[in-house]
Amino acid sequence: MWPNNKQQVNLWKGVFIIAPSVAAVVIAGSISGLLQLMEWATLDQFFRLRPPEPIEERIVIVTVDEPDIKYLAKWPMTDRVMAQLLKNIKAQKPRGIGLDIYRDLVVEPGHEELVDVFKSTPQIIGIEKLAGNSVAPPPVLDKSGQVAAADLVLDADGKVRRALVLIGNSEGKSRQGLGVNLALMYLEAEGIELRVIDSEKKIYGLGQAVFVPLTGKELGYRQEYTGGYQILLNFRGGIDRFTTISMTDVLENRIPPDLMRDRIVFIGAITPSLQDVFQTPYSSNMISAGEPTPGVVIHANLTSQILNAALHNRPMMQAWPKKNAAGWILVCSLASAIICCVLLPEKPFKKWIFFQVTLGSILIEILILLSISYLAFLTGLLIPVFSPILAAIASTILTANYHNQWQLKVINEKLEQANQQLNEYSKNLEMKVEERTQDLLQRTKQLSATLQELKSTQTQLIQAEKMSALGQLVAGIAHEINNPTNFIYGNLDHAEDYFNDLIELIELYQDYYPSPGEEIEKFMEEIELEYLTEDFSKVLHSMKIGASRIREIVKSLRTFSRLDEAEIKDVDIHEGIDSTLMILDNRLQQKKDRPEIQVIKEYGKLPPINCYAGQLNQVFMNLLTNAIDAIESQPIKNDLNSHSSSHSWIKIVTKMKNAAEIEIAIADNGPGIPDEVKHRLFDPFFTTKPVGKGTGLGLSISYSIIVEKHGGQLEVNSTPGKGTEFIISIPVKLSSLLKPSAPENIQQKEVS
Repeated sequence: MWPNNKQQVNLWKGVFIIAPSVAAVVIAGSISGLLQLMEWATLDQFFRLRPPEPIEERIVIVTVDEPDIKYLAKWPMTDRVMAQLLKNIKAQKPRGIGLDIYRDLVVEPGHEELVDVFKSTPQIIGIEKLAGNSVAPPPVLDKSGQVAAADLVLDADGKVRRALVLIGNSEGKSRQGLGVNLALMYLEAEGIELRVIDSEKKIYGLGQAVFVPLTGKELGYRQEYTGGYQILLNFRGGIDRFTTISMTDVLENRIPPDLMRDRIVFIGAITPSLQDVFQTPYSSNMISAGEPTPGVVIHANLTSQILNAALHNRPMMQAWPKKNAAGWILVCSLASAIICCVLLPEKPFKKWIFFQVTLGSILIEILILLSISYLAFLTGLLIPVFSPILAAIASTILTANYHNQWQLKVINEKLEQANQQLNEYSKNLEMKVEERTQDLLQRTKQLSATLQELKSTQTQLIQAEKMSALGQLVAGIAHEINNPTNFIYGNLDHAEDYFNDLIELIELYQDYYPSPGEEIEKFMEEIELEYLTEDFSKVLHSMKIGASRIREIVKSLRTFSRLDEAEIKDVDIHEGIDSTLMILDNRLQQKKDRPEIQVIKEYGKLPPINCYAGQLNQVFMNLLTNAIDAIESQPIKNDLNSHSSSHSWIKIVTKMKNAAEIEIAIADNGPGIPDEVKHRLFDPFFTTKPVGKGTGLGLSISYSIIVEKHGGQLEVNSTPGKGTEFIISIPVKLSSLLKPSAPENIQQKEVS
């Protein structure tokens, strides 16, 4: 019987071990976020592949572009120009006007006119930025409650895929998002109001729409990134999906009749120069980057999403919880392994059949999973795509490899049985050779047939070994991609042990066969066996040093970024400085146009410092980068081989200033700072570097971190021609001096 029941049980036992194991690894990678970028990229592709929707008829966007700014000859526009713009829009009788332009300052002339327009137009909604660097709303609109939040939230790859329905700050103030506020205003005129469905879970109904907030339990999002009331954006599209009219046309009153009547009107900038553009699923693809999406278009998309969901039951985007995603990955892994095992023949097969079955299974699985995910996406349900496909591919490859191993075992068992029969035939022939001559001939024929079968079996064994090696290679490559550095580092010791075992085996061969033959001795001389034996250990040692170096760099990067340490905590200041220096090590090395920059460290004995560690590291990075730039900007007067007089250095000194404060001094021997520049060093956007070399925000941000966040001081001492010294003073215990400035109920990445 080929194969027997026991062999079948062993085959399927392996299959049901491989599939859950692969699923567990992929689930761990997916939940940890390692695969999230690919999941987001696939979701973005779905948005771009979705059939284009018709232009939104209930929304008009008044755009501010470069020609409009040239028309005004001044930006920001004066209060008089804004008042005229709003009057012309108001004359069209829209239901709501969303002013997506910050207006917290008076821009004369015409302020009184603008105030009168604000007071006489209840459908105007101004904006305020609550999170991060807050921006106040227009006071008149704030007093009348006509203000919404303009904050947008970004995913880890810098794209907008979520929307803020409601946002609050540390002072207890909360605002609806601009798009939400205007949508509710429109629907109120239709007699549709918000209703509570589940107050505990914060689920609300609005017409035919049901709002379910992100809780952090969804795949791809952690709880600390879902502050406020957030939902997933079901984009309608880019700016081409909305009716637009330029600000110049509105000011010139070139507005088509009834263009804005009973519609929602947004006013906002679309030119990148005003820095109100963001990356969205429509901004780029897997191959190239495209144009960013203006913030006003994103707000319009949210309004369109709410209106169409409430009035026409257009799907609201819902993401699967992590537990559902994990179950889906497990199902895909099991199904792929079972399909592959069923399709592969039980008997030994040729190489082309292996590739055909394995590749065919993978292609079919990818097609099915993509189709299921895309259809779910069209109904508003986001299920993982890349993770199940990865699990399916890995399960298929590993199952095919295991199938080959199983076949090899079955063939070996059959070979052993054949060898036992051959021994029995040989014994019988020797005992009865004289008595049964005719029978001997018959037995000889049987033996010949058996030998032929053995040769065929051996050929199959070789082929099976090749396919097994191929499967192991593919599995190894997949594992390498997942975590190459740890894999290399973790296996170097094993490689050294294996090498020692091989050397020991060679030495045993040499002891038992001292004269291996001329060809072997010649080959040993060609490969320089003794040198190879001695040098290979050194090679392994060098590889281990290299891998350790990579781990150190990764550790330094983690120490520098401290992404998981956003709150105040006790840290070692010297560790932060050293990690920053390691990141900048390449810039400190000798270049063709300057010598090496020497770093002199004079560290005092400091206690653990209570501070925002990641923000302090940012200060160290800014100051050290500026010091290197300053040194590189001065001309080198001597040859690099004799640069004693032009020796470049950066000196870092830390010490206790008093019992309650520490002092960190970072000095360089660069060209120094002119007196007329010193008083502007910490001004935002002020820079002495050429265009394109700096933004002018580094020292301003550093000053804010030290003075405002840590209650310390940031001073500069500089004499032209003698270098510059920045002195940082911060308290040892920050928590007793300052309250955290970031809102506790919103821990998310914000964009101004």
